[in-house]
Amino acid sequence: MTTTHGAIHSSILFPATNSPSQKSITIVGGSDLTYTLKYRRHLHDVQNSSLGFVSSPPSKNHRTNDARQAGRHRSISHIVFLPPRAEMARPHSHLSLLLLLRLLLLLPAATATSYSSLCHSPSAVPDALGGSPPLTLPWTSTGHFSGGGDLHFAQDRYYPHAFYFSPRSTSATTDPAVTHLSATLTLEGTRLAGRHHGDPHSVSFDLDGYHSTATGELCMVGSGSYARDDGFGVVLLSAVVLRLTVPRPANLSVPFVTGRLGGADFNHITLVAYAEAGYEYGETASCPPAPPASGARRVLPVTAAGFSCGRLRALLGRYSYSLDYKPGGHAAASGFFPLRRGHRSMYINQVRCSAAADDNAVRAYMVFYTDEPAAGPSNYTGRRWGRGREFMVGDEALVADGFWDASRSRLCLRACRVAVASSGSQSGADDLAVSECGSIGVSFWFPAVWSVRDRSVAAGMIWNATGGNSDGDAAAGGVIAVSRTGGNYRGNMSDIKYNYTLVEDAKKHYDAMPELSKEKKGRFPGNTSYRDFAFGFYLKKQGGLPRSGYAWPVTIGSAFVEGNALIADAAFGAEEANNKQRLLNVSYDLQYYVMNSSGNGNSPHQLRRLSAEGVYDTKTGSLCMVACQQVTTGSSSDCEVLVTVQFAPTDAAAARERAVGKISSLRKKTDPLFFEPLEFVGDGMYVEQEADSISRMDMESIMLVASMLLSCAFTALQLRHVKNHPEALPATSTTMLVVLALGYAIPLVLNLEDTYGDSNDRRRQYFFRLASGGLLELNGLVLRVTTVLALVLQLRLLHLAMSSRRSTTDDQAGGNKHDDGVERSTLWVCLPLYALGAVAVWIAHMTDAKPGPALVGDLAAYAGLVLDGFLLPQVVRNALSGYSKVRPALSPWFYAGVAAIRAAPHAYDAFRKRGHVLASYVYASPRDDLFGAGWDVAVPCGAALLVAVLFLQQRRGGAFGEKNSKRPGEYEMVSTLSS
Repeated sequence: MTTTHGAIHSSILFPATNSPSQKSITIVGGSDLTYTLKYRRHLHDVQNSSLGFVSSPPSKNHRTNDARQAGRHRSISHIVFLPPRAEMARPHSHLSLLLLLRLLLLLPAATATSYSSLCHSPSAVPDALGGSPPLTLPWTSTGHFSGGGDLHFAQDRYYPHAFYFSPRSTSATTDPAVTHLSATLTLEGTRLAGRHHGDPHSVSFDLDGYHSTATGELCMVGSGSYARDDGFGVVLLSAVVLRLTVPRPANLSVPFVTGRLGGADFNHITLVAYAEAGYEYGETASCPPAPPASGARRVLPVTAAGFSCGRLRALLGRYSYSLDYKPGGHAAASGFFPLRRGHRSMYINQVRCSAAADDNAVRAYMVFYTDEPAAGPSNYTGRRWGRGREFMVGDEALVADGFWDASRSRLCLRACRVAVASSGSQSGADDLAVSECGSIGVSFWFPAVWSVRDRSVAAGMIWNATGGNSDGDAAAGGVIAVSRTGGNYRGNMSDIKYNYTLVEDAKKHYDAMPELSKEKKGRFPGNTSYRDFAFGFYLKKQGGLPRSGYAWPVTIGSAFVEGNALIADAAFGAEEANNKQRLLNVSYDLQYYVMNSSGNGNSPHQLRRLSAEGVYDTKTGSLCMVACQQVTTGSSSDCEVLVTVQFAPTDAAAARERAVGKISSLRKKTDPLFFEPLEFVGDGMYVEQEADSISRMDMESIMLVASMLLSCAFTALQLRHVKNHPEALPATSTTMLVVLALGYAIPLVLNLEDTYGDSNDRRRQYFFRLASGGLLELNGLVLRVTTVLALVLQLRLLHLAMSSRRSTTDDQAGGNKHDDGVERSTLWVCLPLYALGAVAVWIAHMTDAKPGPALVGDLAAYAGLVLDGFLLPQVVRNALSGYSKVRPALSPWFYAGVAAIRAAPHAYDAFRKRGHVLASYVYASPRDDLFGAGWDVAVPCGAALLVAVLFLQQRRGGAFGEKNSKRPGEYEMVSTLSS
């Protein structure tokens, strides 16, 4: 097969034979390019398809000097798989996916681009004899890229833009300062699939080149590839060149690895990352003698034994810090602040420590955002893609180094301002400019005492060190106070003390509302786990915001339940055992989204956070708290907020409303801070209910597997029956056997598609759960295996039934024609009944005003009802046969056993509803059949009726014993006595 496009001529050379030793296809492209695609399947799978090759030369605007130099190396830029014509109507066929996978896995470099034509420094040096040196270069494994719009990356700043540089091998050269290496560079981001929807997108580059330790320059060339939008093919990128500048050594003024990536087929992409090794610390930083105004609070040492970089990094965290601008003595103008005003949040993106054991040197990179979604910037790809602490680029940044002051348990840093130089695109930063080094002071500490007004895991301050005296007097200029709350911290917080300050106010409101103190029946949260106090909720009047909030306890009595779950469980257990009082002091954190009525920001939703404390009544399950809410127009807090919650009993039936509550203002309506009450409903399950639900899911999965095993056993007994009674095969309804086979095949295909579908993450998660020993996943695997076995047995039975009719001898030709006619009549009777049922389901779905499953779901449930009546075709066939004695086509084990299996889910569903059991729907799922009070009675009764009728037919005849009916072509005994 040969394809031609422009100046490129490509051929596919198929081997002459299909021998096992010849398993490759050679593809010859322009410029003496040759591909060899190795394959593991039969050759005709590829020969029956076509491969297209397209060369896309860059436009004039996109061609760079490097690209012009490499123009003669232009080669194939697209490999497109086209399925056979018979498959064109199914663009997502499995054959297409298999061949695409082969291309992605086995595709070599597109072209052997000359290194010297694209890289001038460092020069190529021959490899030296001997072993490869270790990778001691100050590499960064992750970083941020900007650009890439012509590679289909979404350009908005809130989409992820991360690159990963992975050296594969290194070798020494004849020049000691130059290292020869090969590496893989991967760009990861988002490809927009719609106006507001994006899918993960990545482009990989296979590179080879040299790095010079003398100049810090790295240059590599190679090729890249990424998948096409439609999934049918790979786009090849030729003449790719990567240039990086690695600081030698990195320091406060030069902390970044920077570079550019270019190619003949796309514009330049800017790369920036934080240097991970080879850092040279500067002069010692200084801290103010004490923290600012709130310095009376105690501080938390990082560890009891001394400095620990891992613990320091965990406490500083990677989540958002809030900022509070506090003017100093000369801060009448915003110029006295160390950063420009208006930043809403800060992230400590990178933290590194000195490798020396006795050195407390620390360096950090902090990013500031002026306007971002309330949930945080989505270009923080570690949260979205799970690849670790990715490099962030915001509106402004600080790069700092310093030391950990163990005597005062404080981190002291001196910082440089990092300005973001943008090219005008929305893709993020084109360059990071470091300036004003040493003019900004930064300090962090860890409070040891919490209250309703201050719950910071980490707190700090940023000040202008040049605005006052040489000691860095923070009061001389404006100070930015930063704090990180503990909602996302999962470390040990048992040594933090909590001071209740608003409990007495909360008790007054509790006493003023008699409905909160009125005892109620049932057990309420407080006896099992502190997790029963946490719940998600949604606001009743906030349309379009399901699960818009979450509330979780900070302290219950004297037990600190924030942070590490195991330590919190132990603290709560001790508190529950020692405290027998009816009213418990509690403190909470609440956060929820409301519609953004102010119009500020890009997000239509606004995040609100509440810090609350009050009392919990263990007899009534009521919670009454006074809360503080940060005012959006300033740095102060509004502590005139009342929160009431009523929990549902833990031993009650599962209900959607696990808790109901209200957030209301205690201010007068004329007060500017007054807001209308917000009613909310909590959902979820208690700990005991979750445990019962998991146990029930395991039990139901076992029941499902047992049902399928019994189906296999009953089908095997039917095969044994037809082996002992061959005359039963022609009398078996093939319509019934086809219905049963489809009942096994369709769910199997759908389950396989759900498990091994389009998402690689879904496949990895499934196999991870399976390897971890989850009973539900193991039962799911066993269920698939037994379903395949049941399908094979059913197909074998269908094959025997069809073969028995084709092999009928000539002297039985009349009987065979009669059997075929009866089977056709059976089909003409059953098919209209099935079609009428489907039409009825469609009409019921269209006229139902209530929200429910899609039409496909209703039809799937109706298909389950058809399977419940699988005996109907056999009963109809026996009735139409007109035999005085019906041949025993089915074994009683088969028809009675399978009917019992189909009726059992309905009996279980009735028990599940009457017993107020938490619904898990692994067994007797509404997706598999029609369930309800009426169906749970009708289906078992209908199955029993069909079994009884079939039993009588096989005993007394198709029409229950018509004496004058006989089979056409059958001999009749007559008397031979003569008079």
